[in-house]
Amino acid sequence: MDRVAVMTDSITCIPQKMAEEYSIGVIPFHAIIDGKDYLDTEVDMEKLYTRLKDKENLPTTSAASIGEFLQFYRELSQRAEAILHISISSTFTMEYNAAMQAKEIARERLPKTTIEVIDSRTSTMGTLLIALESARAAAQGKSLNEVIEVASNMILRTSLFSMPSNLFYFDKGGIIREVRSWAEAESANSFRTILEVDASTGGVMKPVNRAKTRSQIVKKVIDVVKERAGSNKLHGAILHANAPEQAKQLKETILSQLQCDELYVCEALAATAIKAGVGLTEFGFYSSEGR
Repeated sequence: MDRVAVMTDSITCIPQKMAEEYSIGVIPFHAIIDGKDYLDTEVDMEKLYTRLKDKENLPTTSAASIGEFLQFYRELSQRAEAILHISISSTFTMEYNAAMQAKEIARERLPKTTIEVIDSRTSTMGTLLIALESARAAAQGKSLNEVIEVASNMILRTSLFSMPSNLFYFDKGGIIREVRSWAEAESANSFRTILEVDASTGGVMKPVNRAKTRSQIVKKVIDVVKERAGSNKLHGAILHANAPEQAKQLKETILSQLQCDELYVCEALAATAIKAGVGLTEFGFYSSEGR
């Protein structure tokens, strides 16, 4: 039996190989496409990207249910004494609440297993980095409280910048409070937007900057990363939604201007693509010595 099993949700878009290597449990979101319910991890992404070009009757998403969380906890309890679920920001979805309610039910049904749920206050690559470092701590045999301490520290250190091709899908998804005025200005002035969601924004996704071209957007993000990281080495992860060349260019730019201990590139799963749209790139990072 492991002392602690770390789990997160599929919005992190964590590669299967990484999840298996670090024994990270991944509970899938749902994608509802043309009235049919699919697990996030089972959607044909090529067909979905084609479907998203039709901006009418767009697919939607939903978090795992309380029952699905309870079943996931039950399965992890077979290999671990305690479970830590690291949720994406609770401002985006009911997933955090479902995880918490399932935890309360599990007190009676799984009395030998201690379960804790943490709001990462970020999403995708930010949550991935937090879960990854927490899983590394768990693999070292640390106690639940020690792994929670690692996760809590990581939440304060981790930043996530989102660079969508446009704000249409975020606007439709209703997860950015200020997005409508920015989306209208974006359309009128042909600029692109940088969004941030992490502990510094209170777990809320906020527009933080804008520029005319993608290269200008990347430069602005790199400038902020340099300011926050200083001379420290970075741990980072890049996400893209059907934009492999953009992800490759971003990776090359980061490696040419910053020192990295690790830098991953991941592709979006269905729920993330539905919420953010085709052409999204995101960069999550933390520095070796904190922010």
